[in-house]
Amino acid sequence: MAPATTSTDTATAKAENPDALARKEVTRMLKGPVADKFKALIPPLAGQPDAYRTVMESPELLDACFKLFHIKRDAFAEFLVDAAGSPVSDDDTRLKCGRSVNEVIGMAVRTGMRSYAELYFGDPITPPKTKNAAAPATAAARKPATRSGQFKLIDVSRLAALFRRNHGADRPLKAGQTNSGRFYTSIKDALDYEWQVRFFPIYVQIPGHVFEKLGIGITRMDTEERLQRLGELAITNIQKAESVLKNPELFREMIDNNVLASATVSELGEHGFQNVHDALEHLDAKKKWDVLANKDTALRLHGDKRITKHDIVALANYLDVLNEFALDAIFDLGLNRDQMQMFLKTAEENLGRALFLALFGPVQSVMPEDHDEQQKLRRYQNFTQSALRNLVNAVKQLEDNLRRSGGESAIEECLATVCRSRRIDLEKEIKKLAPGSLGA
Repeated sequence: MAPATTSTDTATAKAENPDALARKEVTRMLKGPVADKFKALIPPLAGQPDAYRTVMESPELLDACFKLFHIKRDAFAEFLVDAAGSPVSDDDTRLKCGRSVNEVIGMAVRTGMRSYAELYFGDPITPPKTKNAAAPATAAARKPATRSGQFKLIDVSRLAALFRRNHGADRPLKAGQTNSGRFYTSIKDALDYEWQVRFFPIYVQIPGHVFEKLGIGITRMDTEERLQRLGELAITNIQKAESVLKNPELFREMIDNNVLASATVSELGEHGFQNVHDALEHLDAKKKWDVLANKDTALRLHGDKRITKHDIVALANYLDVLNEFALDAIFDLGLNRDQMQMFLKTAEENLGRALFLALFGPVQSVMPEDHDEQQKLRRYQNFTQSALRNLVNAVKQLEDNLRRSGGESAIEECLATVCRSRRIDLEKEIKKLAPGSLGA
């Protein structure tokens, strides 16, 4: 008969658990030598008695530390070694501490969110266990201020109101639960990436039950515009999309990859969705739902009778970024399916990725709060749409001239010629007109 397991044995086994040991070692390193390194590199931290806590309680400082790490990676070389002491140059290889760089970043993001939540809600994640413990401080007394101008598109208070209106306010707390505890429990498994730190002031505005339903569907929204669109997305759109899909696994796949696709799915209906989805099934899940989240273009795929399933397949690699005006241009040129992808590839190669997206890419639908920024964005969008039309007309004209003169008139060559001849001037104009909100 095996000897009975004692509490000491259980504690020892738990202490020797490799996963627990790795977490403990990473925490020790972050609080000690890594924090000391940042104190030496960031002057405002030098006078802080607990630099680790100071950073974790400030999204701005935590974001700055991540950026500094990438800029001055060599300064952290002593920590970037594997178990054998060999240098590690990538972010996925396990380090001596037992975690990869990406895993350490994920841990820091979750810790930062935990600290920020406690400050914002004004109570501890874990409530005091003693019966006579003092009540936690009120949220209003400790709520951190959102720095003015931190977000270019989003008014945080208005976004909070949108989420409450579209998804309902937080429910009453359960016995023994705190506001920060409820929030952090709902979001912690959906946090992994350093860019999410910037959005902490927005995340705390979203009711916990919305995170419980959507999870990474929220925390994979990587721009202000996407978060604003998510706030504007009514729960009825999501529910209708769920009824259209009629498949829990497919619904979860949509939520986890791009919840914004639910607005498109709900409008397409069962027949429209099936037609478009069938043509996109060869894509990986993220690409497929990103196409469907590109709403105006995705709706055109079903509504425009010129477009067949075979056309959708031919354009599939670009449909997640292609705006509806560019889609019209392709069909106005009368391109066959073999030419469609080549046309877009030629445009991207000869314009460069940034200019290609400015002309052919998604049109920002969320307007900045600032009136001057709104005007700049409208002028910019008018210019890019006009430039796209002019570019296409120039290609048509060049092709016609070549045909009339008896020369070869390959559309790709005409496009390449026009793009190369206009690229410098277009880049200058785009740089001059692009509003600050496009940097979100």
